[in-house]
Amino acid sequence: MKHEIILYGHGTTRSARCEWTLRELGLDYQMVDAIDLVGSERLRAIHPQSKIPAAAIDGHPLFESAALCTYFCDLAPEKDMIGKPGTRERALHDQWSYFMYTEMEGWLWSNFKHMGFYPEEKRVPAVVEHNFAEFRGAAKVFDEVLAGTPFLIGGNFSVTDIIVGWTVNWARRMDQLEDFPNLRSYIDRLFARELCTFNKE
Repeated sequence: MKHEIILYGHGTTRSARCEWTLRELGLDYQMVDAIDLVGSERLRAIHPQSKIPAAAIDGHPLFESAALCTYFCDLAPEKDMIGKPGTRERALHDQWSYFMYTEMEGWLWSNFKHMGFYPEEKRVPAVVEHNFAEFRGAAKVFDEVLAGTPFLIGGNFSVTDIIVGWTVNWARRMDQLEDFPNLRSYIDRLFARELCTFNKE
């Protein structure tokens, strides 16, 4: 079944997760560079906070990059990019995606804001090292898991690697992977994939 997918995003922001997933699945989509729409009422019709990424899928809005990637995979189950609902593989996808968001990405996002995104009067420099320490606790978990497998689910590349890998790459760009050799190798494997959309700088 063909679906109409309009993705609102920009470059290598979290929307890169969605673009890479769509490319791997071979799904047709329209990409709207929405960086100038952030905060607008037009985008608010798709995302209640008028943020990116968000998508209109067959006319229905959906947001949050992990939710979008998961749903895209369910639209093309024959591609085997995600475990089927009710399987252990699907539970592991949820586990690692949620763990990444709650224990890893939030600390990086907080530091991104306090290290430059916020206006100077809103920044709290004292939180930065604390946040990085919390991040490293979660990174250690992923580093240990990836000591024995090239990818997170059954040793095979899946959408879980796109979702988690984007955040690991963000940490690399913030110079936070020095103590995690398996995460550094993991990112290299993701970069080597032909359709990778991550920022490699």
